[in-house]
Order: sequence, then C-alpha cells, then structure tokens
Amino acid sequence: MTYSRPVTTAPIDAVSNGICNMGTFNSAIQNVNLLDTRNPLGIPAPKRLNNLRLKEWQAIQFSDEHWFMCLAVYNTKTLGTAIIMAFNKQERKMYRYEHKVPFWKLNVPSGLHNSHCYYHHKNLSIDIRNDLANDKIHLSFQAKDFKGCPDLAGNLLAHAVTEPIVIVQPFDNNRPLYSHKALMAAEGTISVNEQSSPINPLQGCIIIDDHKGFYPLEMKYDWVTALGYSSTGVLQGFNLTDNQIQNPNKYNENCLWLNGKMHPLPPVSIDRPNGVDQTWIIKDRHNQVDLTFTPLADVPLKIKIGVSLVDYHGPTGKLSGHILDQTGEKVIFDAFIGMGEQKAIRM
Repeated sequence: MTYSRPVTTAPIDAVSNGICNMGTFNSAIQNVNLLDTRNPLGIPAPKRLNNLRLKEWQAIQFSDEHWFMCLAVYNTKTLGTAIIMAFNKQERKMYRYEHKVPFWKLNVPSGLHNSHCYYHHKNLSIDIRNDLANDKIHLSFQAKDFKGCPDLAGNLLAHAVTEPIVIVQPFDNNRPLYSHKALMAAEGTISVNEQSSPINPLQGCIIIDDHKGFYPLEMKYDWVTALGYSSTGVLQGFNLTDNQIQNPNKYNENCLWLNGKMHPLPPVSIDRPNGVDQTWIIKDRHNQVDLTFTPLADVPLKIKIGVSLVDYHGPTGKLSGHILDQTGEKVIFDAFIGMGEQKAIRM
C-alpha cells in the first residue's frame, strides 16, 4: 500500500499562543514566528537566549544543462557562512566559494513573503529576494577572485509552479523545526569570467529551502535531493531527509515533486556501506523509494575546537533509480544530478 500522511493548507502562524502548529502543509506559512514558542528548549528562557539556539538558513539548489549549484546563507548564531558550491556538469568539476563571518554580517529573514536574505562582500555576494505573494523568488550572486575558480555570477527569476512542502515538526515537545521547500522553474543568466549566457527555460530550475529549527546541541542529519526535467519535459524533483524529528512516520519532510504536485513520501534510510565517497543507498520500508546516489565531487569540512565539532560532507553526484508516486507509477531519476549531505555539528 502506498504511504500517506495528512497534508493540509498551512496556518497563518507557525506558533499560536506559544504552541507550535505541527504538521505537513502544501502552502506557505505567512508568519514564521518560531521565537514565540513557549519553552522550546524545555526550560523557561528569554527570547534572546532562545534565539541563540535557533539555527537558520536559506539555500537554493539550481540546475540546468551546464551547472548544478547550491547557494546558501547560514546563521548558527555563533558563526555565519555564505557559500556557493558550483559543479560544472561538462567538466565534472566542483568550484567552491565560501566566506565564514561573524553571524551579524549576514541576514536570514523570517519566511518567504516580501523578505530579503543576503550576504554582501566585494568578492562574494548572495542576494535572495523572496516574493511568494506573487509566486516569485529573485536570486542574484557574484563570486570573484577565488584562487583556482572562475569568476561566477548569476541573475535568476524563479516561478512557483509546484506545490511546496512546508513543515513544522517536533524535535521534542513543542521544540520545532520549520522548513519550506519548493521546486520552481527558473530563467535568467549565468556569467563565467564575465561571459554571460541565458538559462535555457526548458532546463533551468531551482529548489528553495527556507529553514529554521531549535536543533539539539548535537545536530545530525542525512539528506539527498535532485531536480530537473524528464526526457518528456516534465519538471520533477525530490527531497529526502533522515533527521532527528520525533515520530518520522507522521512527521518528515520527504516528498516527490512531479508535474506541479507534491507527493509526500515515507521515512527513508540513507546508507553508505563503502563510505561517504562511494555509492549511497536510499530506501524506505514501503518500497516507494529505490535510489542510489554516487558522489562525483565533495566539499568536506572537519573542525574540532574544544567541545565544538563540525563534520560535514556535501557532495554533488549522479542519481539512479526511481520513486513511486501516489498512483504507484515509477518516476525515473536515472542520470539526474543532485546533492547529498552527511552532517554532524556540535556547537
């Protein structure tokens, strides 16, 4: 039997009278007010202290026939990170552009209605203007003077053409994770060493991820995503995460996007029997997800200072296999390019 779980229209507020509105939704939450949560850390504390434990980021994965990119503005409240990971599909080569800065030098806004996410520096800039009220997101970026990397810039307009997956889900009692993920068609230009090329509107697409959570002190998750167009021109993609959420059969952020619709998916396991640099196996107990992910290029990071730890892998790779939609039809992802993460952070 095909897996299902309740999916409803989103509430206006993520939190009402201090209590999180937990669930899976297919529309945007207008007021992402996680700091109104009553005792999200299990003890009474002022908002300014709760805010220090609220991890926030906005990320975009972009794909066309030439590039797969992940761009992110990330605020841990101890450190800020702005990063572009750009994988050239013809060269099979990864280019990494990254700044780590004091967290107040970047901005991750609250929600996707008329908001502005940004990091600005003379040689690395990411600027995301969210306008979901009009079904649009505008992304501009620039990276230059990075050793061994071409100068890279882009100006994209993304259009909301599929249902999103929006979640408010529990790490613990009234301790929320919020995420809004959506697959969108994209147009615009990409420039390499000041040579500008238009994005093919039959190939360009993005996934937006607006993300906030009162993560545990030790944050861990596994994740794989991919997006693109089928051989018949259908826009499709998926998001699959194995994280620290309670009761994952009821609460998870896994979904398939196909032809404008979002199909919720069951909990998955992501196994790496031969290590993180070899093929990953992604499956579920309902036999809906049967995928492999083979890394092509990684951007690892490992830091240990005192009790703080960052152990991260974020490879781009090639997919193979299928996902069953809600009618039981196979949606094929052979040769799609996507990315995965294995993340463990303590800070």
